[in-house]
Amino acid sequence: MFRQFLMWAFICATAPAMYSNNIESPATETDSTEYSISPLILDEITVKATPVINKTDRMLIRPDKEILRTSADGMDLLRRLHLSRIRIDPMTNAVTVTGGGDAVLCINGIEATASQIAAVRPQDIIRIEYHDNPGVRYAGARAVIDYITVRHDDGGVLSFDTFTAVEDGRWATIDHIAGQYDRNRSVFSVNAGYMGQHKDQWIRDYNETWHYPGHTVARQEKGMPVTVGQSGFESTLNYNYLHPSGNMFNVRIGIDLNDVPNQEEGDRYSILNTSYSEIPILVTEHTEERSVSPDIGFYYLHKLSDCRSFMIDAQGSYMHSHMLHEYSEDNATETNRVKGNKYSWKVLGMYEKRSGNMVWSLGLSDSRSAIGNTYHQTIPAIIKITSSETALAGEYSNRLGNWSLMGNLRAAYRHIGHTGENIDKVFVLPAATITCKPLSSLFLRYTASLDYTMPSAAEISNVSQPIQSGLIRRGNQGLQPFRVTEQSFDASFESEYVSVNPRIEYRNEHKPIMESVLFEDGLFVRTFFNQRSFQRLSIGGSFSVRPWKNHITVTASPQLMRYFSHGIDYRHCHNIFRLGLSMDFNFKDWLVYANIMSGPANNMYGEEIIEEKNMNQIMAGYRHGSWSLHLGIFNAFLKNYWMESRNLSALAPYISKAHSGRSSSYIAVKFNMSIDFGRGSRNVELHKKEIDDDNGILSGTK
Repeated sequence: MFRQFLMWAFICATAPAMYSNNIESPATETDSTEYSISPLILDEITVKATPVINKTDRMLIRPDKEILRTSADGMDLLRRLHLSRIRIDPMTNAVTVTGGGDAVLCINGIEATASQIAAVRPQDIIRIEYHDNPGVRYAGARAVIDYITVRHDDGGVLSFDTFTAVEDGRWATIDHIAGQYDRNRSVFSVNAGYMGQHKDQWIRDYNETWHYPGHTVARQEKGMPVTVGQSGFESTLNYNYLHPSGNMFNVRIGIDLNDVPNQEEGDRYSILNTSYSEIPILVTEHTEERSVSPDIGFYYLHKLSDCRSFMIDAQGSYMHSHMLHEYSEDNATETNRVKGNKYSWKVLGMYEKRSGNMVWSLGLSDSRSAIGNTYHQTIPAIIKITSSETALAGEYSNRLGNWSLMGNLRAAYRHIGHTGENIDKVFVLPAATITCKPLSSLFLRYTASLDYTMPSAAEISNVSQPIQSGLIRRGNQGLQPFRVTEQSFDASFESEYVSVNPRIEYRNEHKPIMESVLFEDGLFVRTFFNQRSFQRLSIGGSFSVRPWKNHITVTASPQLMRYFSHGIDYRHCHNIFRLGLSMDFNFKDWLVYANIMSGPANNMYGEEIIEEKNMNQIMAGYRHGSWSLHLGIFNAFLKNYWMESRNLSALAPYISKAHSGRSSSYIAVKFNMSIDFGRGSRNVELHKKEIDDDNGILSGTK
């Protein structure tokens, strides 16, 4: 891989750097990063025909007036931008990245919750920065979406947003309420959001085969309807102060509450037929999870002379979690109850220097967490795990003609400790990006990076947890960190009527931590090992046409994922193809949009494959002044929504298919309203938070 990287670097360094194109630099005012240390804005090339500017580490998107005018809220605007690799679940507002991982949402640089994004009024958005290649400031993030908004001198705003989808016996809702008051240099804001889902007639069929020494047992379950659901509440209180010199202080207090009384993949009621008995057996499974997590964060930015800045960002959080898993088969019941507490904090300090097209920065970070989980089972177990990372990072970027280079290097000391055993490693982690803009409408970029992944708290826990009779899940104290290398090449072509964004991405994990199944003492054991390798090749992108500029946009997002999973005793190859289609139409105050969305769960890792049926949405709406109303159908003409997970283990393979059991169509209503009080405005950019929400509990579900 590094030989390929060096070859690319040599080509980029020796190729002609100048082209005789008629180009124009972006305006200083709108692209300014005066209040932001992290984003590395280089004075590259503006495409006059489109509101998109490609940078080395991100895209700057200035939504046109029609999109701003007709979008209901910040989340609705994000959906209509059709960003490459970004998937939005309309039933939960969860924003994910293709290939795994969540996207970090920010407002003016500070990480935001879904309720805060929903509270952003489209008319207050200056631009959106899509960090699809985050630098050291956002180390570890798969993608960052940052809303740069207007800062007001005075006045306030109250906003309310609700989305409800209903069907006989089923419903889903997403509600947000927010308030903000601006007074001179201070901004006070409060946000709250609620998400809930309820589904009856939820069925899970489960077929598995157990290969014992000398004989095989086939187990086939026919599922019967159960009710599943989940809910979540989040709230944030924020204060920001901005001095005329550019110095800034921000403090945030938040809380997250999550309640899953009946888990989609953890609840079932079924009739089991086995190959060793003609008598059917009743099987029941129930899983519930609850957590509460308050957090607090502080941020300070100090502007120095000569285009220099220094910032410090600190945050801490606490999580209390509870998990209950019960499994009953043939009057034999396995019960697992886990309670856990987690304390975590992180502090980051960064210094930045700018000089013309050159930007360099130096940062020092430290993060720590302590987990204490109590497993209440036949033999109670108390698991205590500590983890930490201290890192020194530097980043440099520069532009030479139509070529740009960004490179960063991190030296990280990582620690994880459990039951008297420790893993302490020092890693040197390089990353580099080379970009070229041969034409005013064409942008090319190549990126390569190296990282190491430590074992998670759940994987390394010294505990065995019964899943059902004859089957347990167990952690492995002998796990070691594994190496991850990534390479990607993407391009962007933007014109007035067409946008094309192809991307090729390759990920290679050397000795990754993946699951294996063993047979020990008459039991099948699902546990974790450092396997041989895991590779993922992704080919895809997005293609948009605008036959009626600013009024009609049609987008197709195909993607082929090819997986290679090489374990100690297995080798698997699998393809997953996804296709998203969408159409947006708006005229005056009316709008119509339709989407076919590939299920976000499609993935393969180790010996497990998860595939999900496509979803769809058709909505029509009207917006006037400070309010908007949308009506439509979610999952129109979909008779049966399903999600299937398969395990390819040689000893204990299974297929689990959860489905709705009947029509999955919902009638959907979305209403948005905001009331503001007279305001003047100016611009500001803040920073994000990073809250650690992994409770480290070893799951007892299948």
